[in-house]
Amino acid sequence: MKILYYLLICLTIGGFTACTEFDEEKTTQIEVEEFPDQESWNAKMYFTKDGKKRAILESGYIAKYSKKNITLLKDGMQVDFFDSEGNHKSRLTSEEGKVFDGKQDMVAIKNVVVKSDNGNHLYCEELHWNNGDQKIISYVPVMITTDNDTLYGDSMISDPDLHNYEVTNAHGSSQKKISLDE
Repeated sequence: MKILYYLLICLTIGGFTACTEFDEEKTTQIEVEEFPDQESWNAKMYFTKDGKKRAILESGYIAKYSKKNITLLKDGMQVDFFDSEGNHKSRLTSEEGKVFDGKQDMVAIKNVVVKSDNGNHLYCEELHWNNGDQKIISYVPVMITTDNDTLYGDSMISDPDLHNYEVTNAHGSSQKKISLDE
């Protein structure tokens, strides 16, 4: 009787474990898609145009997703922009961002600040870098400060050194004197 009881318990336990289906291929595929192909900490990326350095990006954490063709930037980021001669023009900082690897375009997100070497500063919450046009673009409200001006707007487009910029629905204050006679 003990042998029959023991056999019944073994078959019951075996039956429960045999009913569990495990699809290793599906599980592995889901996990692979969630993880980046490459990760870097405290790393630099170089952006070029026609073989010349145009920007250097540094970030606390970089995660590259090759299938999605994007690179995510976390734990703070900094981008130094250079002109076609290789001269430093401005520095962008933000909390995080995303690089679209195919075109080397970028989006900076959260507490975005651009400080140009000419003294102009830009503040916003999201800023796009168009590598092909070599322009920075914001589709959200911005504040631009110069030595004499504070300008607010709904959006803007500029060269990376904030020398030539266009602001939509601009308003603010200025200490510049302009001639009304012309």
